[in-house]
Amino acid sequence: MRVDHKSRNQVAKELEILPEIFELARDTLPQDKMKEAVVIAEMIYGAKREREYAKAKLRLLAKPPLSRPLYYLMQEIAGLPRTTRNCIRYLGDYIDLLTKEMTFEFVGGNARRTSLGRNARRLVEKAPNIKDLAYKLQWFSDFIYTPGKHDFSLPPGRSHSFTLKEVVLATYVAVELAERIKSISKFAREAVEKDNLYIIGGRWGSSSRVRCVGERSSETSD
Repeated sequence: MRVDHKSRNQVAKELEILPEIFELARDTLPQDKMKEAVVIAEMIYGAKREREYAKAKLRLLAKPPLSRPLYYLMQEIAGLPRTTRNCIRYLGDYIDLLTKEMTFEFVGGNARRTSLGRNARRLVEKAPNIKDLAYKLQWFSDFIYTPGKHDFSLPPGRSHSFTLKEVVLATYVAVELAERIKSISKFAREAVEKDNLYIIGGRWGSSSRVRCVGERSSETSD
């Protein structure tokens, strides 16, 4: 049963979660997962035993396949509450990688060198059969990943850009979106298995923001 907009905003405020993040989670997660996420989000501020359980639950939820952003995420979850921004960054890097591959598979072009937000908009325009997923990826980019990477201002009254509870919901949402992408994109599944497909951010001193390494069979090893 859906609640009205005012009620959603009120719940989001009580959970110390921005309404946009709460609404993305509500519209993305199955009902049982949404309930679980809210419980874990409450426990993350509880007594020590509850906090450790909540962090262990997040690590188990995002237990990595062969994909380095999730391996890095494991360390950042252990460092909560100090590492909220880094958690968001690695969750976003993982979704960005998968979306690049899915967009390249479905739309082509320079998707592997294009940002998450732009790829999501291209999918909305050119892949109508996955428009709902594409809209959610655009929402994830606008309100989670891009602020996590580029916005170093603080929302009023906060000492961190993201709260612990927002990290919890973002983790649940990212895992759900990743599973949906992998269920329909062969290229995304292969990217996770290869684990060497991208240099995100470019090598030190390089002007390339993202470089697709791809198959190295034709290259000379260092």
